[in-house]
Amino acid sequence: MPRILKPLILIVAIAAAAGSVGVGTAQASTCSDALIRDWYVDGRVDQTYAVHCYREALKNIPEDQLVYGSLREDLTRALLAVTRDKGGPPSPDTLVPPDPNSKGGGGSNGSGHDEGFFGRLAKALGPDTADSIPVPLLVLGGLALLLIAAAGASFLARRIQARRTPDPPPAGPVA
Repeated sequence: MPRILKPLILIVAIAAAAGSVGVGTAQASTCSDALIRDWYVDGRVDQTYAVHCYREALKNIPEDQLVYGSLREDLTRALLAVTRDKGGPPSPDTLVPPDPNSKGGGGSNGSGHDEGFFGRLAKALGPDTADSIPVPLLVLGGLALLLIAAAGASFLARRIQARRTPDPPPAGPVA
């Protein structure tokens, strides 16, 4: 039994260590988090936020948006519009109203066409905010745990079966 117990303890310890290690996230203020969440809903900012929220949000943009999205461009465009309207650099407490001309759509071409079955399915199953864990990652994690459990059960079954089979009788002299 101790030979089985050691690998089992090792597997449990590795799984616990892997589960306790979180993905590092940048610490941002509540208003910059709210601003990014507002943008994630439909690809545009619908509420009014202060300039300092926009600046903090620009520092804390998720990496996927840096590479694939337009969040940085949208926030920068809104700050430039306030700078233009105020005739100079705005104070950190200056409020930035939502852009009424923004078409939004989260990366769509803004043509207003139906996004199709897979687009609606991805929107329904996909993450709602920048902080949520993607569903495919959860599915893959569950599948990995299931495979580990199956391997452990197979290992235990082979060990138990090996103990149950009697040793063959010793070969006697052949006449």
